[in-house]
Amino acid sequence: MELSYFRAPGDAAVLRGLADLATFPDFDGVDAKWVGVDAALDRLVALASGVAEHVIEERQVWPATAEPDGPVSAGDPWMTGPFVSEWDVRTRDALAGVSDEDLPSVAAAWMRGEELDGPADAGVWQRWVAALVGVARAARDSGESLYCSIA
Repeated sequence: MELSYFRAPGDAAVLRGLADLATFPDFDGVDAKWVGVDAALDRLVALASGVAEHVIEERQVWPATAEPDGPVSAGDPWMTGPFVSEWDVRTRDALAGVSDEDLPSVAAAWMRGEELDGPADAGVWQRWVAALVGVARAARDSGESLYCSIA
């Protein structure tokens, strides 16, 4: 499973990017091989916000249709992916609001979470959190949205 968290000016740009899956997503973002657990990301945003709990609200962008009730065919997007959702503005702004001074402590607190399955190196986590915060800041500053892609 490949995960990407990226910014885009809107759904139309994302859908145009999906037209060429060989290069999708070709947006400013950060890849994640080990950060796909919703609970881990919810906790990261909670730590960034300084609150006890946060739930990322997502709106499905692709596939554009609701999940099928029955069997799907080989060419159906529900078989092939990618699956793309837009994150809520509150989540984007919480991540964007993490100061450079707070990044190390937020990353360190997040790294101690049970949900993460990845490198134990604190520097790796700190760089990843900093990259995601940077994407969120750029999205906020340009009026764009944050998206998650799972392929």
